[in-house]
Amino acid sequence: MDNILAGVVEFATDLLLPPRCVHCDDRLAFARPAVCSLCISRLEPLGDPRCARCGLVLAHRAMVCWRCSDWPAELTAVAAVRYQGVAEAIVRAIKYGGWRHLADICAEKMADTIRLRGHQPDLLVPVPLHPLRYRERGFNQARLIADRLAMRIDRPVVNALERSRTTPPQVGLGRADRVANVSGAFARRRSFESSATVGLIDDVATSGATLHAAASALIVGGTGRVVGVTFALATDRNAG
Repeated sequence: MDNILAGVVEFATDLLLPPRCVHCDDRLAFARPAVCSLCISRLEPLGDPRCARCGLVLAHRAMVCWRCSDWPAELTAVAAVRYQGVAEAIVRAIKYGGWRHLADICAEKMADTIRLRGHQPDLLVPVPLHPLRYRERGFNQARLIADRLAMRIDRPVVNALERSRTTPPQVGLGRADRVANVSGAFARRRSFESSATVGLIDDVATSGATLHAAASALIVGGTGRVVGVTFALATDRNAG
């Protein structure tokens, strides 16, 4: 009965407030998934050549990757799409618009990438928000995505990390400032066997500073391998 009532409410809402695509603003028949099929088709996978370790698209295959040069040996990363256009609109709509069901699109693309790249984790750990930020937003987008990804690849979600201190938003910071901003910002809540591969889940990566800091907290606790898995990756070298 609850599902029927929810469906009726959603249908009535669609009639009164016609839903529109979060990126191109074209009118949609239904509120979900809130992105038109054309825009979904325009989500751009990461091309080649790319860094085998962090996934950053490189100008030349032999180029030394600046992004992961200081990462611990136990950390690698993959991303599903470029952080631009439609992907950026989706991420912003989740974080700042509260469109939580868009996490389904992120998880679907991430699951495809995991299968394609062969980075199958044993469990998923979402990058946590500080409690103050969580109360402001009401949810953690990384946890939303992790839960939906877990259903697609049949892996458990474990809240193994916590934010040990508040940090200013990373938006607008250069790479060095991003690294300093999140350095030591995470603490491990539990340990795993060294043989386990942990999938560290977040919505978007730019400099890789957050993945680095969160993974380091897990690795110090004895985790043998961490694979950062994000929906989107900023491929502009100057993005920070």
